[in-house]
Amino acid sequence: MSRPRLMVSLALLFPLLLGSRCKEKPDETPDITVPSDLNAPEVQLQVISIEPAQGAAHTPFQAYVYGAEFQVGARVRLGNVPAQKVALVNENTLHITVPAMEMGIFDVNVHNADGEKAVLRRGLSISGLEVGRACRQLTVYFDFDRSDLQAASSSLLAQNSDCLRESRGTVRVEGHSDERGTTEYNLALGERRAHSVQRYLVSQGVSPGRVSTISYGEERPATRGQSESAWQQNRRAEILLQD
Repeated sequence: MSRPRLMVSLALLFPLLLGSRCKEKPDETPDITVPSDLNAPEVQLQVISIEPAQGAAHTPFQAYVYGAEFQVGARVRLGNVPAQKVALVNENTLHITVPAMEMGIFDVNVHNADGEKAVLRRGLSISGLEVGRACRQLTVYFDFDRSDLQAASSSLLAQNSDCLRESRGTVRVEGHSDERGTTEYNLALGERRAHSVQRYLVSQGVSPGRVSTISYGEERPATRGQSESAWQQNRRAEILLQD
């Protein structure tokens, strides 16, 4: 081959050789997978509420405890009283039987099988049912100089409305007051309290013809004394189921 033709061939091949040597290398950066739950917070045992949150003294009833991270084998204590028949519905719900209890306000404690504990402070209120057969004798209490039903009183009457409605006897509602005020005023206040209970029982389906009222004012105190504790016990209405 002549020298001019050789030079031309080299000139044509040079760009091809140069391009193959300058070709970019493939991206060798490795894939990195970031865990999605790296900073996820840990859920802990909690007690949020109990329903119903109120009950009648000396009367067992069913209730549900709501919260988080409940386990099979969880135990429930109401104050110092263990709940009966604790059943796990799901991790957020326990079904329990509240045993017959005295009047008071109680913490709701849940103890998981693994030893973890949680508490709902003052979550359960028990009030109002005097010693005796269910709904035969009930007592509800009132604020000073008031005749409207407290929430705990309404709850107590609602829980016993079936018993009163299905019984065959008559229902006598007796209104009372503490000793402060005139005799005439206290008789009228006791009457208003008795009528409040009567209206509520009728609204719950108890026949109006079966419910009678009477006021004793300050004349029949539940306890003697001139203190707020004594006055609180005397501001009441008693519901008596009579055969």
